[in-house]
Amino acid sequence: MVSTFHGLETGKRALSVGQASIATTGHNIANANTKGYSRQQVNQSTTPSLDVWTNSTNPGQLGSGVSIDSITRVRDRFLDNQYRDQSATLADAQTKQAAFDRLESIINEPSDSGLNAAMDQLWNAWQDLSNNPDSVSAQAVVKERAQAFVEAAQAMDSSMANMKIDLSEQKTAAISEANDYLKGIASLNESIVRGGNQANDLKDQRDVLVEKLAALAPIKVDAQSNGAYNISLVQKDDAPLALVTGTTVSEIDGATEVTGGKIAGLIAAESKVESNHSALMSVATTFAAANNKTEGGTPLFSNTTSIAAMAVDFGSTLGAPTAEMESDIKGVKSDYQKLVSTLGAESQSATRSVANFEATLQATENRRQSVTGVSLDEEMANLVKFQHSYSAAARLISTTDQMLDTIINRMAAR
Repeated sequence: MVSTFHGLETGKRALSVGQASIATTGHNIANANTKGYSRQQVNQSTTPSLDVWTNSTNPGQLGSGVSIDSITRVRDRFLDNQYRDQSATLADAQTKQAAFDRLESIINEPSDSGLNAAMDQLWNAWQDLSNNPDSVSAQAVVKERAQAFVEAAQAMDSSMANMKIDLSEQKTAAISEANDYLKGIASLNESIVRGGNQANDLKDQRDVLVEKLAALAPIKVDAQSNGAYNISLVQKDDAPLALVTGTTVSEIDGATEVTGGKIAGLIAAESKVESNHSALMSVATTFAAANNKTEGGTPLFSNTTSIAAMAVDFGSTLGAPTAEMESDIKGVKSDYQKLVSTLGAESQSATRSVANFEATLQATENRRQSVTGVSLDEEMANLVKFQHSYSAAARLISTTDQMLDTIINRMAAR
């Protein structure tokens, strides 16, 4: 037979589990709007049963109640990895799109104040001069239009140079930010391992850092049995580069190959600005050199090999435009129009890519939140359920107490 006190122990265990479940539900409700919080749950199991001898050959099994195995976060590792990969892809695309938008605003075509309009206006001024070669005012207009071209080209040249500096500074800042996240992850690894792998709120803090890191560079996360994360950088052809191993950090630097995320986007943007800047320099210097190919007279432009140094010689005596000048100018304008068209097509493609990646990431986040997010309706239902369980456990203890009272106080010899 089992002691009557067995009921008290069973009830006490049920009360403990019920109390933990209610407390965990309260924690979920309190953090429903906390960024990065993962819903937590109490994992419970039956305690070992007791042998009870009966009239049969083998003893019976009598349950002894319930115990708490653990309190864990509700996460889907597959969705987490998918979200991180897609976050890196989106950040890469967004960074490139921002660079394309800025380049388009610098080039500003089609526009009455753009470089193409300045070239057209200068060529039209040459045409007027060819019709009135002795006109002083026509010569003055050519020089004024040439100065407008120089100012437009130099403004674009300066803007692109500043953009390259800005992108380089952004890249440096992004690398520094990534290294700060790596150090934070390593520090939290230490705290989580020291806490015995059950530090759920610290794990949430670490996952927030991991997701911020994933937006900067493509990473692979390996969860260890002791609760630590090992983080490695995904690379194209080489094996992943270890960044965090337990509490050890290997920092990213400017020479590290980064194939995705914001850092890769900034590297690609730098390259794109550099190529467009070189193309602009070729257009401007070739156009200026072409305008010096007159029949007679002196050169209109000086220092035609550099946009920054290029200038109009207002004291020059202008000759007549030649067929070679016209041919060269048409070729330059064609090259410039190709540059503008290519940039526009790339910008539109980047915009479409960002829209698609945003939709994909949002769909993944919605699925992830359906697993790990806190539903207040669900938590309220759980609260009622756990409250009833707690009340029932308390009733069990009360009933057992009455049984003991009957035995101890009411079965005395009369």
